[in-house]
Amino acid sequence: MFTPRKPIEVPPEVARQFAADMQAYHFAQDDIQRNRITVGSRHALPQPTAGTELRLSSVRLS
Repeated sequence: MFTPRKPIEVPPEVARQFAADMQAYHFAQDDIQRNRITVGSRHALPQPTAGTELRLSSVRLS
């Protein structure tokens, strides 16, 4: 049975920074730069509670 999930609220400034990081990721020239951008972006997003998965469809960018 499918149970709808409540979307995770992301503050606008976090969403803007995440979008800027993803743009920088695609312009990065090497894997080391991309890894640094990825790690920094991951820490900015809200973390799911234990035992749950974070899916792209469950994140709502305000």
